[in-house]
Amino acid sequence: MNKSTSIFSKYPIPIFSLVVLSFPFWFEYIGGYPGLDTKILIWALMALGFDILLGFTGYLSFGHAIFFGVSAYATGLMLKHFSPEIIPAMFIAVIVGTIMAFAVGYLTMKRSGIYFSILTLAFGEMLNSAALSTLQDITGGDNGLTIPDVKPVLFGIRMDGLSMYFLAAAILILGYYLARRIATSPFGLILKAIKSNQERLEYTGIDVQKYKLGGFVISAIYASIAGSLMVIYEPYVATEYLHWSTSGELVIMSVMGGVGTLVGPMIGAAFMLYFENVLSVPLGEEWLLVLGIIFMAIVIFLPGGFMEGLARIKKRYFNKSNKEEK
Repeated sequence: MNKSTSIFSKYPIPIFSLVVLSFPFWFEYIGGYPGLDTKILIWALMALGFDILLGFTGYLSFGHAIFFGVSAYATGLMLKHFSPEIIPAMFIAVIVGTIMAFAVGYLTMKRSGIYFSILTLAFGEMLNSAALSTLQDITGGDNGLTIPDVKPVLFGIRMDGLSMYFLAAAILILGYYLARRIATSPFGLILKAIKSNQERLEYTGIDVQKYKLGGFVISAIYASIAGSLMVIYEPYVATEYLHWSTSGELVIMSVMGGVGTLVGPMIGAAFMLYFENVLSVPLGEEWLLVLGIIFMAIVIFLPGGFMEGLARIKKRYFNKSNKEEK
């Protein structure tokens, strides 16, 4: 076994924490892209939660923007009308996102496959349409929800720059720890069994619907926290937060990184955001075309995403060198 791989397997949380905490050095001091590291962590948190749903249960949702967007609006309204303190805003945002998850999950998880995906997409588009029309007096309509002169704070500490980064990093590390615990828990094993053979699992007498809904809600909570953090990071709620394209980007991140690996979707999120904000500059308007080609190449040649690519490199080079040493 490769020594570096065995070390990560033995100490996943400390190594993951070190990698996350090194982001400011690479992105701000070396790369010169301040703020991009924080944005990557927020999207990585959302991708991590999405993997609990897609990677464990095999249910592909095209409506996760619902929870990201709803919690973003809840956070924005709390910061604007109640207090710049972020704890009440995040608490309300997560509560709203969780309630929405129970409602949407209860109605959609009764179906599977393409029917589930289309239902989640339909719910997302209905909410997006409502935000742009029926609820535009609250949401700001096409202009989004602006939060002028609001400086989010945590116990009096202004959330910007490194303080915002460390908040997002702490939440992501905690989220990764909990996701790993879920993956190895009886609950997580049942979610994986649902993906493997749901019909056979139902014959054992297990209430599969309850576990599916639980996985859906947990995934939505991750998305809700990410949506709340995004508004704290940028005190403005954009209209695309509820748009289907946000859910689509999340799916692309997960597939490119490697579904069902927890780490893979976060790597996909980092790649996607780095590509969009940095590599797109020299490519100009053609960056979406290049990204599409990369995505198709990964789906065709690396169906397991970047994580499969890393596994192949390890197997070909590191395992080979270890055998030669023996």
